[in-house]
Amino acid sequence: MTQYWEPNIELAPKKEIEEIQRKRLKFILNYVYERSPFYKRKFKECGVTPYDFNELRDIKKFPFTTKDDLREYAYPYGGDFLCVPREELIGWHMSSGTTGKPTIGGYTFKDYETWMHIMARTLVTAGVSKGDIILNIYGYGLFTGGLGFHQSAHLVGASVIPWGVGRTEAMLNIIQDFKPTVMTGTPSYQLHILELITKKGMDPKKSSLKITIPGAETWTEEVRKRLEEGFGLKEKGGGARNVYGATELLGPGAGQECEYENGFHFWIDHFFLEIIDPETLEPVNPGEEGEMVVTTLTKEAMPFIRYRMRDITVLDEDKCPCGRNAFPRCMWIKGRVDDVIYFKGAKIWPLDIQKVLLNYPEVIEYQVIIDRPAGEFIVNLEFKEGLGHKDREILLDKIRNDLVRTLIFVTPKLVPVYPNTLPRYEGKSKRIIVKEL
Repeated sequence: MTQYWEPNIELAPKKEIEEIQRKRLKFILNYVYERSPFYKRKFKECGVTPYDFNELRDIKKFPFTTKDDLREYAYPYGGDFLCVPREELIGWHMSSGTTGKPTIGGYTFKDYETWMHIMARTLVTAGVSKGDIILNIYGYGLFTGGLGFHQSAHLVGASVIPWGVGRTEAMLNIIQDFKPTVMTGTPSYQLHILELITKKGMDPKKSSLKITIPGAETWTEEVRKRLEEGFGLKEKGGGARNVYGATELLGPGAGQECEYENGFHFWIDHFFLEIIDPETLEPVNPGEEGEMVVTTLTKEAMPFIRYRMRDITVLDEDKCPCGRNAFPRCMWIKGRVDDVIYFKGAKIWPLDIQKVLLNYPEVIEYQVIIDRPAGEFIVNLEFKEGLGHKDREILLDKIRNDLVRTLIFVTPKLVPVYPNTLPRYEGKSKRIIVKEL
């Protein structure tokens, strides 16, 4: 049975949600224009003012915000993006950056209240309810994941085991003794836990877990299948349900899959969503793949206008059996614009490789090494123990053929490795290694 945190909003007709969006967009454009030095300057440079906005489609008149803007103008504290005095901030979260400057998210008390309210909706949508015990294995600290789930659970009547990342073998005792019903964490870490439970001679299907909420990295239907079958989630009335978020969007909870597991509902009453072509920067046609662009509608300290998330997805606005029909569903995140790898003229998405490899239950772990100087595309494969030589060779041929069909212009070199050779991941996985000239 479908649960709702705010049925009056979640089941509202599309027109009603669009009117909420229109009012909030009009407010937030005025708000940042008056309070944020960055947006005051940016709007003037582009020749627009908040008065240029009257209806939803007018948002296209306003400039994009990028991660580079944040690195240049938001560090430290929030910089030119801040719309409140620094003294009104109660804290920060940050995500790491390649330039050495992290991406900053500053929060007022009101921001935290808003975030926890959104997260409560997210938890209920995922199937969490009063009495559930959440094993929270997202990282705590500057990363938003751990605290985002932790501080919202009490609102829906759930309890939290604040485990964080690491001490994985000790965690197995906690799973046995405390019997958590929900597990958060990256999909890579959840797969590692599933593998470890099996290696210890225990049956993961007999665990108390009924729902997992994987996030913080891209994953696929093949990973969902492994988690749901491995832990027996469907038999317990649960499942593995995707969550979406980012520091720029307060944290986790901007979108969440319901029990029908057909894309995450995006909470457009808090986050106005556009899907654009990352090259032309124009809106894509319905059902076409594009980059997510988000305007935060209810943030107080650091709102963002038309922020380019760099995440690639397809938007589905068809009705969902759960009834949240005003909230469109984002299909799987294919990856980030920056994740695309070019090799010998071919365009390669890391997630396409994962889809092929994890479709084979014999594959336990993998690692891709793209050696540009040598011109080699190497896939290291770790198989289940006990696989015979003949069966392994047949399997390698099948995998090679599937990869060639998927990658089109690339013929990979497959290298079987000994069991327990490849790294396991407690945080975000790093299965693709590129060696440059």
